[in-house]
Amino acid sequence: MRFPKTKIGLLLIVAAGSLLPTHYSQAESPNGKVYSGPIIDMHIHAFIGSNPLYGMTHPPTLRGETYKGVESPGEQKDKTLEQFRKHRIVKAVVTDGQLWHPDAPETILIAAANQPPDVLRQRYEEGSLQVIGELAPFYAGIRADDPSQIPYFELAEELGIPVGLHIFPGGPNYGIHLMPEMMAKTRAYNAHPSQAEELLVRFPDLKLYIMHGGWPHVAELKALMYAHPNLYVDVAVLNWILPKKEFHNYLESLIDAGFGNRIMFGTDQMVWPELIGVGIEAINAADFLSLEMKEDIFYDNAAKFLSLSAEEIEKHKRPWPK
Repeated sequence: MRFPKTKIGLLLIVAAGSLLPTHYSQAESPNGKVYSGPIIDMHIHAFIGSNPLYGMTHPPTLRGETYKGVESPGEQKDKTLEQFRKHRIVKAVVTDGQLWHPDAPETILIAAANQPPDVLRQRYEEGSLQVIGELAPFYAGIRADDPSQIPYFELAEELGIPVGLHIFPGGPNYGIHLMPEMMAKTRAYNAHPSQAEELLVRFPDLKLYIMHGGWPHVAELKALMYAHPNLYVDVAVLNWILPKKEFHNYLESLIDAGFGNRIMFGTDQMVWPELIGVGIEAINAADFLSLEMKEDIFYDNAAKFLSLSAEEIEKHKRPWPK
């Protein structure tokens, strides 16, 4: 999710590791315990310069909550990395992560997409690209299976690196009306996850994850996940913009269908670092999730998807320093 310059006044009006130990702590939650082990965030953004998001208050979410944005690139970086340390985020896929990589080289996985495929290839060869994402033709009214997008998926399969496909929700709720300069070409009917199927057939070794989890098209998403074992999802935005009950209904539906091993944590944190904690709490509050299921979502599924080494996983799962 990326927001360009917008009418702030209008915005404000609208109200694998299974044998390794599990990690949890006693806390106030529906099942009495919360996960407190390592976390991988599959969806973060870094910015530089005079981005119009700085200082912006996010319009009311479907929970009725708003969040005040940080004021500068330095504050964005510092407060996001502070959240990483606070919540034990050991890996994060960060679009434009090269901006933060020197400050957290063991944590940041650099992602990019808004460049020609040959530039992305060169960046990969130079060691400055680990993920293609977020790939977001949705904002231009283009489907993922449009011929203009094929080279990106082809490159990802060739290089053996993941690609994050942004479909829906994009922007804030009611964004088409609040932010027409960004979202005039977006359409809800263009948000079906089924647009990824021909890509999964054409590129059977593609490591693809749908950002924002394919909501609200859960039935179509389950059909895709049933047919294609290399399709994963992240739950970024869903875990803080939707009412908690709706998010839990979505999550439980995928769990009940047998896809709990392909759901990954994410936040889509841009200029609201506190959303990291909000997203974590939304999963920990799900009383239908066991600690093992939470560990899958927070860490194990992404570790497998990202092909982390056994040594790195073991390091991440060591007891956290007090």
